[in-house]
Amino acid sequence: MHTDEPPTTRVLYLAGWGRSGSTLAEGMLDQVPGLVGVGEIKFLWERGLLQNRRCSCGTPLRSCEFWVEVLHEAFGRIPDDDELRELDEASRRFRTRHLPGLVLRPTRPPGADELRWYYRALADLYRAVAKVSGADVVVDSSKFPSYLTALLQAPGLDVRVAHIVRDPRAVAYSWQRHKKDPDAPNGELMPRMHPASTALYWSAWNLATERITRRAGLPYLRFRYEDLVAAPDATLRAVTRLGGVPAAAVPVGDRGEVFVRPTHQVSGNPVRFRSGAVHLRLDDEWTRGMAPRHRRLTGAFTVPLRRRYGYRDS
Repeated sequence: MHTDEPPTTRVLYLAGWGRSGSTLAEGMLDQVPGLVGVGEIKFLWERGLLQNRRCSCGTPLRSCEFWVEVLHEAFGRIPDDDELRELDEASRRFRTRHLPGLVLRPTRPPGADELRWYYRALADLYRAVAKVSGADVVVDSSKFPSYLTALLQAPGLDVRVAHIVRDPRAVAYSWQRHKKDPDAPNGELMPRMHPASTALYWSAWNLATERITRRAGLPYLRFRYEDLVAAPDATLRAVTRLGGVPAAAVPVGDRGEVFVRPTHQVSGNPVRFRSGAVHLRLDDEWTRGMAPRHRRLTGAFTVPLRRRYGYRDS
């Protein structure tokens, strides 16, 4: 039950543009004692509960023992469909189209006062995740800079931002791929995007994340997907330090595989359904398969942020 002074819940927010490796990073962080990765909570209401898509453990979310216990802890029951639609509608107010305003204006979102009920619901939800899991830190890979501003309004949340970035040319190539979404209701393909649009979103999304975090004075760490794959132990140690959890080594096998137990992630990349030995391999297919014109276009649109993140022109 919500109180006027809720206990503090630590949230490690994985920010970054889509196809940058956040689902992989969260799955690895979930293996660290004291951390629990629960996917893109922003989409819990629609994809998780209204559409009843699968939890990453493989069970439809309404039947997943973990999420059923979390929802009963937070709200006393699974909210009915009208309540879920109301929660989803509130969540939709923190969308991509608000990026320009977030870059230009302070972090307090419009309509903050009328959404106090929603912020209380978020606080209760994250608190329940921490209690049911027994974790010290809830890892949320929702990524949206706009949704980060919602978390900043929720009472009792101690938010830290782990900002994952990836070479924008690799990201643009990934957004062009034809990939089936195994969790979509009718087996649709995952969304695709033209490289020019990806480049613009990549720049605006990452800049907005930096600006919101800086203005709010949040603990912040930026790390690269490429470093996560090349040096997983050192990279994850830095992220866990940000979360305030004593660093624990993630076991990496001789052939570069990590051993991942089933998680309870909501939404996200299909990689979340993988468990057991997951091989860490740099996905650099873009260096061979990306059309030269798209490579030049993406590279040009993302300067100078790309260079500041350490990605060369070649």
